Amino acid sequence: MYNKTLETFKAVADCRSFTKAAEQLYISHTAVIKQVNALEAHLRVTLFERSNQGATLTEAGRYLYEKTCQIMEFSAETLAEVRKLEKALPVTVRVGTSLFYPSSIFMKLWGPVQEKCPDIRLKIVGIEDDEKRFEGLGRDYDILAGPYNSQIGGHEFPFIPMGKYRFCLMMPRDNILAKKKEVSLTELKGQRIMVMKQGNSEENDRIRGDIKKLCPEAIIDDIPPHYNAETFNRCAEKGGILLSLECWKEVHPALVSVELKEKYTLPYGLITAKKCPKELKNFIELLRKEQE
Repeated sequence: MYNKTLETFKAVADCRSFTKAAEQLYISHTAVIKQVNALEAHLRVTLFERSNQGATLTEAGRYLYEKTCQIMEFSAETLAEVRKLEKALPVTVRVGTSLFYPSSIFMKLWGPVQEKCPDIRLKIVGIEDDEKRFEGLGRDYDILAGPYNSQIGGHEFPFIPMGKYRFCLMMPRDNILAKKKEVSLTELKGQRIMVMKQGNSEENDRIRGDIKKLCPEAIIDDIPPHYNAETFNRCAEKGGILLSLECWKEVHPALVSVELKEKYTLPYGLITAKKCPKELKNFIELLRKEQE
């Protein structure tokens, strides 16, 4: 296997100096010496005769230098061939999906774009932890679909907006408000409202402020910023009302979704990785144009 230490060895041999090699490689003089010493210890040979005038290759060093040049040339040729093969292979787009971030939104754009890019292949990847979904972008999957609030967790990713979800109220079926088609914030008197902790979302904070202003008798219960199954289980078990989004209205069978008379919204669309290969960037740009 190709050893990166050989590059340091070759630089010292070419420069005949540890100091000049360090400058060429943009690493410290000490790091160069340590790498060469480690290589000599591993091979159990002396590669350089060292003196105040510089570093001179030994017989063993000259042989290794010749072979190193061959190895590096072969390595470069191999990588070039691999890249050619990669360009010839279909591009696979990995779409992260879960109960709370389903890929159905992405499917609306997939058909038209696939016709223009027949070599694109689609792979659905399950999101193991919704709370850490952004950490998987670019590593486990290339695209996420769903509501996007860049303030949560301080994440900033390229975003292709596709629309807006309305906020709604989720509550147990036996709640006095559950049979209403829509509810105003003024009707929440005496109710315990589960709202995302303050400082994580401007829109959630605005709704929180309006609840306090329009219905000060309501009791606000702070919840974590990342919605998951436990969030809805807690609502069902504690009997409170959860500030939620219309896209999650069927997540829990014991809860019903009631529209908010006040029209608060949150954008939804496609969230993409910050860094991606050129082929994937072209695909994402097509998605963007298809949405416009």
